[in-house]
Amino acid sequence: MRHLALILLLIIPGLAVVAVSGHFALQDWRQLQLAYDHYRTVVATGADLRAVTIAYQAQSIHRTNLFADGVWALQGAVVFAVGLAGLCLLPRSSRR
Repeated sequence: MRHLALILLLIIPGLAVVAVSGHFALQDWRQLQLAYDHYRTVVATGADLRAVTIAYQAQSIHRTNLFADGVWALQGAVVFAVGLAGLCLLPRSSRR
């Protein structure tokens, strides 16, 4: 019974959070690359300060989103690891 509880409450949700957060982190990584390339282009063309500031803030938004997705993925990995460690440390049942 304890095995099932650990699997259902920690291991499966931990893996799900890692998978979902990792998926969105990869999407945000691509968006960050595009936004950063746009920022570099705006700076290289010598645009006015307003355009540079807008491009900088746009890439900063994607950078923050990517950081948040990474934190969620790490938290999911910790939950998964706690469940797996609990599963490994459970005493063996006396039934054979």
